[in-house]
Amino acid sequence: MKRLSPGSDTDEKLKALDESGIPPLSRRERFGAGLTALGGAAVGGLGFYASFDAVSKAAASWGFTEPWVLPTAIDSAIPVFTGAYLYLIRMDMPLWWARLVPWALSLITCALNVASGNSLWSRVSHGAMSLLWVAVSEIAAHIYAVRIGAATGRGRRMEKVRWARWMLSPLPTFLLWRRMQLWEERSYETALLLEQERIVYQAQLHGRFGRAWRRKAPVASLLPLRLVGAGVPLAETAPAGLRAAGIEPTGVFAPAPKPPVPPSPALTAVPAPVTPPTSSVLPAVKRPRGVTRAVPPQTQAGIPQWSTEGELYEIIKDVIDNGRREVFNGPLTGRAIGVVLCKSQGEGRKVRGRLIETYAATKGIIIPDKATLDDVFVLFNQALTPASP
Repeated sequence: MKRLSPGSDTDEKLKALDESGIPPLSRRERFGAGLTALGGAAVGGLGFYASFDAVSKAAASWGFTEPWVLPTAIDSAIPVFTGAYLYLIRMDMPLWWARLVPWALSLITCALNVASGNSLWSRVSHGAMSLLWVAVSEIAAHIYAVRIGAATGRGRRMEKVRWARWMLSPLPTFLLWRRMQLWEERSYETALLLEQERIVYQAQLHGRFGRAWRRKAPVASLLPLRLVGAGVPLAETAPAGLRAAGIEPTGVFAPAPKPPVPPSPALTAVPAPVTPPTSSVLPAVKRPRGVTRAVPPQTQAGIPQWSTEGELYEIIKDVIDNGRREVFNGPLTGRAIGVVLCKSQGEGRKVRGRLIETYAATKGIIIPDKATLDDVFVLFNQALTPASP
């Protein structure tokens, strides 16, 4: 295998692949892309020239004292506003209406070219020539925007629903598309999986209670379906809902088997760490000989290890039931949750708040919109503390 030198061109390609996620172009592909760019610039220039000539003559007949100003201003503004929109994306300050300006100008220049023709085919040819310049600008803008999104991670678009599904099942497909838009679920396959879980859950309730399952099923078993509308996956709430209806969770809702925990001794002898010399004025505390300390079986500052939202939900339930408010300022901050789930700090706080609201709903507790964590613990204490006779 050829050894890569630190400054080789292959290293640069691998670095580009790691950062953007798109394989770099080969030498032949880069050469072809260069020829395509030159040809596109030439075609766009011809379209700009044809549009300029046609609109200038039409502007002169319309009474413009400087007829060249009209085509120059309109055709030049298309790439200018397109570039401004791309720079806004690059600086993470997109404006939705800024993208409409080049489109509106494209329609205007096409209409002016069509109006400058005398016959039908003359108008068609003038409109087609003006669209060459517009098409080149749009393709260049699309390539640049996709590359920015691949490099920054903010350009992943929402996947489209297949046209065959729209044609064969319009109403359910619209509801599926609506859920994707409301809860920003960009993956079409993930949306299908969530929809299949919902159908399976409803089928189990239908088989247990019959056609009137919405009226006969307990409220606790209907709660997971309502929480789905709030973006809570059924995989987190379906087992409890099925047990409330007298159904043992099986199939996709069956709980994952827990790995066997090896027996651990109550106390494990651990040698005292070697303390480096320090300039502190406090004397070092020495551990008496023969005394050992217990190694706690839990990690993450007093909470178990977790990696999924389902495991985090169980930890949050235990923290709230035991009144451990300090945990939310330590290992369960929004930033710590976001690191485990590979999300941002704000999304980590949202996940924590959503799981708290889910647990509160199972207890019949309504949490106000602007409630703090201290307010949440007060509400739980009031709901869980039995009233004195």
